[in-house]
Amino acid sequence: MAERPHDVTDLYLAPVLLEADSRLEQLGSLSSDDRDFQITLETNIEPRNGAERRKALLETIRRRVDLHGWELSLTERGLAVSHDDRVIVLGLPANLREYVAD
Repeated sequence: MAERPHDVTDLYLAPVLLEADSRLEQLGSLSSDDRDFQITLETNIEPRNGAERRKALLETIRRRVDLHGWELSLTERGLAVSHDDRVIVLGLPANLREYVAD
């Protein structure tokens, strides 16, 4: 039997995923220099290591995505969009995987 939405937050899953995927596509289409500049510009952070780059990337994505109660995090598989016990992972474009690598 298919899962049904548990609450209003679940009803926002599709728009959140579409916005997050669009944001990943936009950032993924940038050159390395343009990507770095865009992330620094939007976060006012100049990351010095992998942990700071992951934090800056998440903040950059969050700034343009209305999460409606969903949370974003980075996993080994990509960008996790989660709420309660539900998690969907969107793959990261190659240049973003490169960006967050230690």
